[in-house]
Parts: sequence; C-alpha cells; structure tokens
Amino acid sequence: MKIEALIKSLKSKFVKNVSTMLAGNIVAQAVTLLAAPVITRLYLPDDFGIMAFIQSVGSVFAIIACLRYRYAILLPKEEKGYNLFALSIFLSFTFSILLVFLVLLFKEIIAEKCGFPSRENYLFFLPCIVFITSGRDALSFLFTRFKNFKIISISRISLSVVNSITKIGAGFLLSASAFWLLFGNLMGVLAPVLLFLIFLKEKLPEITKNISIANLRQSAYEYRKFPKYNMPTEFINSISQNLPIILFSYLFSQKIVGFYGLANMVLRGPVNIMSESISKVFLQKLSEMKNHGSNLYNNLQKTTLGLAVIGIIPFAVLTIAGKQIFGFVFGQEWSEAGLYAQVLAPWLFLAFIASPANQIYIVLQKLKFKLHFNIINIALKVSAIILGYLLFKTPVSAVTFFSITGVIMHVYYISYAFNLAKKSY
Repeated sequence: MKIEALIKSLKSKFVKNVSTMLAGNIVAQAVTLLAAPVITRLYLPDDFGIMAFIQSVGSVFAIIACLRYRYAILLPKEEKGYNLFALSIFLSFTFSILLVFLVLLFKEIIAEKCGFPSRENYLFFLPCIVFITSGRDALSFLFTRFKNFKIISISRISLSVVNSITKIGAGFLLSASAFWLLFGNLMGVLAPVLLFLIFLKEKLPEITKNISIANLRQSAYEYRKFPKYNMPTEFINSISQNLPIILFSYLFSQKIVGFYGLANMVLRGPVNIMSESISKVFLQKLSEMKNHGSNLYNNLQKTTLGLAVIGIIPFAVLTIAGKQIFGFVFGQEWSEAGLYAQVLAPWLFLAFIASPANQIYIVLQKLKFKLHFNIINIALKVSAIILGYLLFKTPVSAVTFFSITGVIMHVYYISYAFNLAKKSY
C-alpha cells in the first residue's frame, strides 16, 4: 500500500511539475514564433546561415564543456549534487577559455571554408555561447534538484523574450546583420542565468559548505560513467542533430544554411518544448521510482503515447503543406525553408516523442548502449547526407536521405527503451 500511495503521489506531482514546465515553454515558444516573421523580414537568409552555423557549433561544444556531469546533479541521494554542480561550472569555464585560443588560431581558416571569410571575428561568439549555455544548463539541473520548476519555466520565457527583443530592436534601430542575430542569442541565454543567480543567493551557504577539491575529485570519480559514456554519446547526438547545418556550410551557400536553419528552428520548437518540459521532471520522477522499485514501463508508455497524440496533427500538417505555410508566415523569400520542413517533419515527430525514452537510458545507466547507438547513428547520417548530395547534387535530396535515416534510427531507439523498461521491473 505504501508503494501504491507513493506512485499516486508521484503522478500528481509529476503532472503538476510537467504542467508548470510546459506552460513556460509554450509561452517561450509562442514568443519565438511570433517574433520570427518580423525577424525574417529584417534579416537575410545569409545572415541566418552564419548565425545557424555558429550557434550549431556552439551547441555541439556546449555538450562536452562540462563532460555531462550536470546530468548527475539529480542522482545522488545526499548533497553530492552540489559538488557535481560546482564541477560542471569549473569544467565549462576551463573548456571555454581553451576555445578562445582555438578561435584565435583557426578563425580565418574556418570562416573561409564555411563561406563567410570577411566576418571571421563572429567566431568569438563561440566561447561565450558555450560557457553561458553550459552554466545555464547546470543551474537548471540544480533548480530541478530543488524541484523549483516554476523558476525554470520563467527562465525559459526570459530567454525567448530577451532573444527576440534584442534581434528585432537591433534590426530596426542599428543594422540587420548576423552579428546582431548572434548577439541576440547570447543575451537570450544570459537572461535565465541572471534569473537563476538571483534566486540562488539564499542557498549559496548551503551549496558551498561541502564543496572542496577532495569532494570534487570524489564526485568526478564516482560518476565517471557520465564523461566516459554519456558525454561522447550526447556529443555525437548533438553533431547528428546539427550535422546538416555544419555540412551545408561547407557544401552549399550560407543562404541554403539559412533556409535549413529556419526550418530546423521552427520544427525543433515543439520538440524542445516537450523535451525541456518532460525530461527533467521525468528524470527526477524515474530516479525516485527506481529507488523504490516501482514500474517504469507503464509510465514510459503513458508519457510516450501522450506525446504522440499531441504531436501527430501539427507534424502531419507540416509534412503536407510546409512550403505554403512558411511562404505565408515568413515571407515568400523563405518558402524554400518550408520544403525542408516537410522533409524533416517525420523524423522530428519521432524526436518529439523520444524524450521519455532517453531518460530511461539515463536512469538505468545504459550509457554504453547510447554511446554505441549514437556512433552508428551519426555514421549513417553522414553517409546519408553525402549519398544524397552525390546522387542528386541538391540540398533537398541530402536532407531527405538524412531524415529517412533519422526515422529508422529513432524507431529502434524508442523500441529498445521500452524493452529495457519492461525488463527493469
């Protein structure tokens, strides 16, 4: 009876916490989507292309900046999580400083190869984006540990509002260039960091009292599976998601990168909403249920099916009429981006419902499988893009082959997570 009562309690708290996160993320995404038609009429596709490339590379580097120790912040039963938080911040800062030197050495080469040779100094946004993004993520996991989902939700809204206002304001008052698109992204990420720090002030004595070099080393060793398996896994997964933008910067023009970048941003919005709304809450819930020997399979099934019901209609509409929708909403100059959206929609629908499955792998610490899966996944996706390009010489064919591969791999990934959840009970 005690376990049944616990499960019932967890369900009500889970729904409440997810609703809190979901509300914030929906508002944040609404702000982004409402601002997008204005931004696309101020900035050129080439500007979007440069922004998309630098932001994508920054997203990949942000994955490895703290060696994924931030995911372990939730797992300890005691206050080891604070040491993991401190470790994450220290590693992110160290990595970002290293990145500054790499940009100094190679900025001309990178800018030349990727089609923006006269604007190589934009690459200095990279270390800033990486450090602030990593810090925001670590703070978000810390507040998840506190179960303060309201602040996390508000922080997500602040990111979108500041990001959008900065880009629109700069476009009208200063100049519509890739610099201001990147600056808007940076200010958007900085906003939730400042918000988290304001609310963290009261807890700083509690957080810092047990932090020491010895404890950092002990925590790093105890949770070494995260840098060993989860870090390369998520690094490869991030490369996989950002692969078209990175490769298109080399194969095609920044205008094509801009089209793909807009399509990816619009479709990834719903995916990120559910991922950010559910992943932290679901991970915290599954961790508790696993510690009490409760059934993980039923919760995985209900959550995944719920996401499928929510996502099937909007993703189907985009698959059928993406080009027309994009042309109407963002301007006819951007209708080609809608064609990419049509091709990407089936893959991103599966990514949309895969967030609960991903947390199963973390809770059950099946990190080695995730690593092997993602190595195969990225190898196939690279091959798909190159094959599509070699056969048809068009970006649409490359994206089509990429999306088909993503569909096949996600079906297997979700199915295997269900199998693991069933065996764990």
